[in-house]
Parts: sequence; structure tokens; C-alpha cells
Amino acid sequence: AVERARWRLIEEIMSCTAFNALVRTTVPSGRARRNRRALRASSANEGGDASAAADEEPVPPGCSRYAVIIKKPLGMYLETDKQGNIFVAELIPGGAAEASGLINVGDRLLATSAIVFNSSMDYGGVSVKKGEEQIRFSTRGESFDTVMAAISTWPAPRKMKLEFQRCDVVDETNA
Repeated sequence: AVERARWRLIEEIMSCTAFNALVRTTVPSGRARRNRRALRASSANEGGDASAAADEEPVPPGCSRYAVIIKKPLGMYLETDKQGNIFVAELIPGGAAEASGLINVGDRLLATSAIVFNSSMDYGGVSVKKGEEQIRFSTRGESFDTVMAAISTWPAPRKMKLEFQRCDVVDETNA
């Protein structure tokens, strides 16, 4: 319960425009280099659907993939399982995720929209980031904190794309 409350607070903070600006301008040096190498992203302009571009792994039997485009705050709580997969733990009643009609509790997050800056200029001692690029950020192999940081880069007024995988639950008592 404490962990869930913690992530509720983090989601509220991440939806704040001032926090998004802070995250985009404050990059930890050592971790940034590591994350840059781990960043498996493609340009948002390259198109393709969720199942074609989702991950290198094939869609498991009994599972389907889908993409949804919604605005922040997302209206859902995300958690990790023992394998490190990020999944929807809870939908907030009346929130954007519930209103989409597509997202369910238990769906695994495969990718999210994110924004990176590919250059910066120095203007009289002030470093200004430029070259904003919208990317598809794969959650595979990434830590929960890294994925939350990627989500937080997306400005609240814009609609963002989230890609999920839903698997049918097999009832082994009747099998």
C-alpha cells in the first residue's frame, strides 16, 4: 500500500509541466551514458503498428499487442513483476487510461513515447538544448525508474503513445 501510494505521488509529480522541464534539463552524467547505450528507440515518425515494431521478441501464444494514444496524467498505476516487466497495476476511475477503453489491469507496458534532445548550444554561458526528437522508448530490459523518467519527458498537453501486451489468463484448474 505504501509503495502504491508512493507511485501515485510520483505520477502526479511527473504530470507537472515544471517537473518535466526539470527532468529534461537535469541529466546525471554516469547514468546518462549507460542509459544512452541501452536506449533502443526508433523515431516516432517511422510509423508502424505496435505488433510490428514492439520488441524483437515474437508475440507469445494467447497474447495480443495494441497501442493507445492518451494525454497525461495517464490515470493508471504501473508496477514491476519479479521478471522486471512493467505492468498496469490499477486504473484510476475516470482517468485517461480508463476512458480509452483499451487498457486493462495486468497489461504489460512494452514501449512509450519519449523526448530526447540531440544537441545543445551555448549562448553567453547558458546551455540551451535543441533538436527535440520524439522517440519510441522500449521498456524491455529497462529499470522501472528509467521507464518512468522516459514517460516524464513527454509534455502533459501532448498526446503520447503507449504500447501494451495483453495475455489471456489460462485457468489450469479446468485444463
